[in-house]
Amino acid sequence: MGNGDMNHHSNLDNPARNRPNLRHYHRIEVDLEATLITDDDTIGPCTIRNLSRSGIMVPCSSEILDRVLPNHEPVAPHLAVPITVDFDLSSASGESIRISCRCDVIYVRRVARDCFHVGMSFVRFDEDGEQQVDEFINRQLAAGA
Repeated sequence: MGNGDMNHHSNLDNPARNRPNLRHYHRIEVDLEATLITDDDTIGPCTIRNLSRSGIMVPCSSEILDRVLPNHEPVAPHLAVPITVDFDLSSASGESIRISCRCDVIYVRRVARDCFHVGMSFVRFDEDGEQQVDEFINRQLAAGA
């Protein structure tokens, strides 16, 4: 995947039109602390439970979900809700690297009475975040994750 591939779905006319099918990417199980930042609120810590080259999944309570989607806005790829996500990854040398990215909330699934899985697709990264995510996933896959 080249550097521009993840930015192609920031099409202003219809962001969902060019959005990649999330099922086409390896998902790896992770346990990464994250901060979610909406236009009105900073929510954290949350935990990223799976990561792929196209996005992340964060489980959350109904209280956190209300902060992410305050008016229970409908969510679907064509009605994506923008959010900023900050999290740390380890580099090949073991250093902690801060990743900041803009995501779209594209699905919410209720999995228990007070547990929801919130799926987010990457829209854009600050600095070399996309490359760092790719390298992290490659290392995890090589290690048998």
